[in-house]
Amino acid sequence: MDIRTLYTLIAIADHGSFAEAGNTIGLSLSAVSMQVRALEDELGITIFDRSRRPPVLTDAGLTLVHRARDLITHWESMSASLKKGTASGLLKLGSVHTCASGVLPLALRHLQKQGHGLEVHVTTGLTHDLERAIYHRQLDVAIVTEPDVPRSGLDFLPFVEEELVVIAHRSVKGTSDQEILEQTPYVRFNRAARVGHLVQEEIVRRHISVRSTMEIDNLEGVIAMVANGLGASVVPARGVRNEFPPGIRVIPFGSPTVTRRLGILAPKENPRSHLSRLLLEALKAVCADPQHLLEKTSPC
Repeated sequence: MDIRTLYTLIAIADHGSFAEAGNTIGLSLSAVSMQVRALEDELGITIFDRSRRPPVLTDAGLTLVHRARDLITHWESMSASLKKGTASGLLKLGSVHTCASGVLPLALRHLQKQGHGLEVHVTTGLTHDLERAIYHRQLDVAIVTEPDVPRSGLDFLPFVEEELVVIAHRSVKGTSDQEILEQTPYVRFNRAARVGHLVQEEIVRRHISVRSTMEIDNLEGVIAMVANGLGASVVPARGVRNEFPPGIRVIPFGSPTVTRRLGILAPKENPRSHLSRLLLEALKAVCADPQHLLEKTSPC
């Protein structure tokens, strides 16, 4: 075993395929495959499950990748080349729609400004769909609303509590959230979404009588309907600049205000855990600094 083989192994883990790893480190696909085969023969283990396309790290392979990172850390003593290697790579990221058009772009820009060469492939979806994709290793990490029940083998790491608010056209009368919801047609946020479920639980708990006229599965659509005077709704307040048009009233939902917790969901054994940590710290940074949130210009 030599250090170059370990670099190759980490490149595969970070980029998700032998071919992409080869392109990154300047080796042919056959050379990458030969290095991995030689390492497997030397250690007497199977590092990659080749029955899947692209090949996926086995449990032994995951353990080896973590140890390889430690070895390289000691080898380079946190040199500039190590910083480049550990802060670059491909991250297959899932995100709930509300975050993809909220704090996620700010967090990615924060990482970019820090000089991290991180390539991100973003998939949007509902929390339960993203949780399933993480469990089956189709995604490396996902930004989700806190799941109802923890799933074995997955870690949920929170980064912000978002308040839920009632939004209505400024022409709508009423002073309380319940009054506005009961006297105005209700534009329902997708009940299949975790945040929609939280809203429905509170409506039922407080015996709020709503007249549902439509159900929409994305936040921008809900806001557009409300802005055009077609009803009122309950949505998460993401705190970004120009989040709601000037013609919309915003009232806290509940007393105390109902919140939803956002966090990242990732496998406990994750070959890209170092990239997940970078993303988590960036999300915490932009959520903790109002100036970052005010810089939001346009949704993804």
